[in-house]
Amino acid sequence: MLMRLKQVFYYINPYQDLGILIRQIADLMVIFIACFSTVLFINSSNGINQIFLESLSLFLLLSLIFIPTFYIKGIYTHGRNLPVRKKLLKLIQACLISGILVFVIFYVFKLYLDLTFTFSELLVSDLTISWSFTFLGSILSRIWLYSYIGTNPEENRISGNNKKVLVIGGGGYIGSSVVEQLLQKQYRVRVLDIFLFGEEPIAHLYDNENLEIIRGDFRKVDDLVMAVAGCKAVVHLGGIVGDPACSVDEQLTKDVNLTASKIIGQIAKTAGVSKFIFASSCSVYGAQDLILDENSTTKPLSLYARTKIASERVLSGLRDDSFIPVFLRFGTVYGFSGRTRFDLVANLLTANAYTKKTMTIFGQDQTRPFVHVNDAAYSIVCALETEFNNQDHVVFNIGSNSQNCTLLQLAEMIKTQIPDASIITEEGGDDARNYNVSFDRANDILGFKTKWTLEDGIKQVIEKFESGEIEDYSQSQYSNVKHLHEQGLTTLSSEELFNWEEAFLEETYG
Repeated sequence: MLMRLKQVFYYINPYQDLGILIRQIADLMVIFIACFSTVLFINSSNGINQIFLESLSLFLLLSLIFIPTFYIKGIYTHGRNLPVRKKLLKLIQACLISGILVFVIFYVFKLYLDLTFTFSELLVSDLTISWSFTFLGSILSRIWLYSYIGTNPEENRISGNNKKVLVIGGGGYIGSSVVEQLLQKQYRVRVLDIFLFGEEPIAHLYDNENLEIIRGDFRKVDDLVMAVAGCKAVVHLGGIVGDPACSVDEQLTKDVNLTASKIIGQIAKTAGVSKFIFASSCSVYGAQDLILDENSTTKPLSLYARTKIASERVLSGLRDDSFIPVFLRFGTVYGFSGRTRFDLVANLLTANAYTKKTMTIFGQDQTRPFVHVNDAAYSIVCALETEFNNQDHVVFNIGSNSQNCTLLQLAEMIKTQIPDASIITEEGGDDARNYNVSFDRANDILGFKTKWTLEDGIKQVIEKFESGEIEDYSQSQYSNVKHLHEQGLTTLSSEELFNWEEAFLEETYG
């Protein structure tokens, strides 16, 4: 409830968006008409002045109930971004909550004055009828609005029929799942990727006529300009991912994760891109004991987390009415997509439990918010299909409240499926992150809900081993930091891709 009130206070100034003020005035008119009609129906014999005064007192009471409830339920703010069906459902919920408050007030009023009412008298009271008319008027006015004025944002969303989406890093861990899900929804997808880990993650999709591949580096302006052309949305998943991988070469990490993000945003905005989805991380919260939402203080502990929060701030500076950056802060990802990874804690502990029959936990009480890679990818689809404007708050934690758990709890879940594995706990460790995160906003605004559980993800890893698909999970191809050490660093630092301008000038002019 406190988190929702914080969101309400973010929007509480109606002049922040003229549309909010207009919707609020319209609802106040509906409430007054409902109250006036009620008093006229019950006390038609009274004079017009008396009817007006009684209507005004009812109006003030119901306004103090309905309007704050509508704010709390997001009717005036993020609720407008939802499909019509979900909008109406949210409106019905708000009206029912208001009704409960009306009856509570009625009951308290009855006790305070020591009045006696029968149930039938309660049903025909002016307060009950006014609420009923307001409920009906709110629903009918919205139905009329959606039907005849065409304010349904579904019509203006990025859609597969006539929009093209650029996925930077589409051959990666999350990117491969994003590409597959977008193609399944009939989007036209263009991928820009250097394919540092190979093309296998999306090779099975190459026959799809809606898929276009550009093998290039997003740090090269010419590759980037060619990739962005004709796209109305960009999903930026490219970068060096994970604390250990980012510490291999800090300057390279800054160039790839921060500098390039700024340039991508600038070029995308210039090219007419309307929506820019940026993959951030819950790592920006560092180590905090509170339940954290999107308005909580960020305390990044690593270079990786610092580049993420810095990129958010840089891209936010480009925001205007025609260019909306949306930031998705992913929890600790697990499971498999087109690419297999064993440098992630849930996958690695499960692999150790299956093959070595032991799991070593550093910092057993540290809490992490987990999310399956396919669910992380699905949140990007949700963000693409949600319409935003320049006043909307566009930072979202991505995960599930039910999947916030300690590392020890994670190990115990694994042991449930691999009973002969033992758990060894050690103090400390290099990773001090500890955060318990709320994911309510993504649920409310994006309509995002996870489909995978941690238990499902653990089972998925076990099945990989049982099928014989994985033999040696310590190979560098399954680890970002190992691959970067053995091959990736050379590729990313090559003159052809990195500092290519100097190499070009040297070749041209000697």
